[in-house]
Amino acid sequence: MARALFLSIAALFLVAGCENADSLRIEETRSKLVGTWLRDDGTDGEKSLRLLHLGADGKFVDSISMSNSEGRIERTELSGEWSYDGKSLKRRFLQENGRQFSGGRMRYATFTLVSAETSEFVVNDNIVGREVRYRRTFEGAQK
Repeated sequence: MARALFLSIAALFLVAGCENADSLRIEETRSKLVGTWLRDDGTDGEKSLRLLHLGADGKFVDSISMSNSEGRIERTELSGEWSYDGKSLKRRFLQENGRQFSGGRMRYATFTLVSAETSEFVVNDNIVGREVRYRRTFEGAQK
C-alpha cells in the first residue's frame, strides 16, 4: 500500500514537472517572438513589405505595403491579438485600417512555427504555401 501511494505521488510530480517544463518552453519561445519583425516578399511583379509588431501584451499590428509592376502602392494595417500555443503562432484580426471588422466577422491566422531565434523566426505559411521568414528590426521602424 505504501509503495502504491509513493508511486502515485511520484507520478503526480512527474506529470506536474512535464507540464511545467512545457509551459516554460512555450513562454521562452513566446518571449523570443515579442518585438518588431520585417518580412520582404515578391511574386509575379508584386512586392510586399510587412512590418509586424508582436507586443508583450498579446496585441499585434501588421503594416503591409504592396507595390505592383506599375509602381502603385497599397497600404493596409491589420491589428488584433496574438498568441503562441507551443506549436503555432496565432493571430486574431480585430481591425483593418483602424476600423473594427463589421458583421461579427472574426478573422484568424494560424501558422506553424518552424524556428524562433532572437534575430529571426520562420513559419509555415499555408496561405502562400511555403515557409516565410521574419527578421527582427528595430522598434519604431517605418515601412
